[in-house]
Amino acid sequence: MEEVVAVAHARGIRLGDDVIPGTLAFVDSLPASGTASMQRDIVEGRPSELEEIIGAVVRLGDQKGVPTPTMDCVYASLLPQELRARGGS
Repeated sequence: MEEVVAVAHARGIRLGDDVIPGTLAFVDSLPASGTASMQRDIVEGRPSELEEIIGAVVRLGDQKGVPTPTMDCVYASLLPQELRARGGS
């Protein structure tokens, strides 16, 4: 979340001071057994929103020189599965 906020600020997008605690509180309120649609897609070998969600943060951060090491790691880790799901190698 801190990386997302940093990228948003670098792009001139003002987010409320409560965006991180508010988002984390929302996530904490979800059932422990719940999964995100992206997780379900990746586990089931279907194309996901990897590019539109994680990839966007990585690309926009790169454009503004904002480091996104956590997002970079997540993106690089999931990209091979995403490419396979889309018929690539």
